[in-house]
Amino acid sequence: MKPDYSLDFQTPALPRVGDYLSIQRPDHPPPYGEDVIVRRIWWRFDHPTTDGFVEKPETGTLKEILVECDPALSPYSSDQWRKHNQGAPEFEVERFSIGEARLREAEGWDKA
Repeated sequence: MKPDYSLDFQTPALPRVGDYLSIQRPDHPPPYGEDVIVRRIWWRFDHPTTDGFVEKPETGTLKEILVECDPALSPYSSDQWRKHNQGAPEFEVERFSIGEARLREAEGWDKA
C-alpha cells in the first residue's frame, strides 16, 4: 500500500495529469523541497436531488477537487526527499544543481 499524504492549497488553476509540481516547505532552504507528478484529478460534487429528471432542475455544487500525485525527483529535490524516494522518476529538465546539504553548509542554514 502506498503512503497517503494530504496538503491543502489555494491555486489560480488546477494542474493537469502529467504536470510536475514542486512543494517548498519551511524546513528546507529554497529552492529545495518535495517533487511530484500528477497522476489523477478527482472531482467530487454534491447534488440536491435523487431524481435524474425533474420539472424544475436544480444545480449541484463542487464539493472538493483532489489532485493525486506520485513522488518524483528534480534538481531541487531535498536530500530527505531523495533518500525516501530513490528510484522515483526524474523531472525531465537539464539544470545545474547543488545538493541541499552543500547549500545548507555554504549559507549557514542550520546555524540558526
